[in-house]
Amino acid sequence: MCESNAYIEDNGNEILYLEAVDILRPEGGKIYLKNFWGEEKVFKGEIKEISFLKHRIVLRIKSEIMIDKQNDGSHNG
Repeated sequence: MCESNAYIEDNGNEILYLEAVDILRPEGGKIYLKNFWGEEKVFKGEIKEISFLKHRIVLRIKSEIMIDKQNDGSHNG
């Protein structure tokens, strides 16, 4: 099998999120994942790294600063 495992980066550690990922699809700031057994998850964040050789996907939560800059509609001046 050639599926990859998805991990979430958390303070320098990697936590297993989903095994045997078959489909990974970005969906407007979220990432849809589906594995070999049909289990589906939606992760709110971004892809940090994909290693095809090691069959690993590393995801990370977007920082609050990045989200605030994108959503801030107020202008002072």
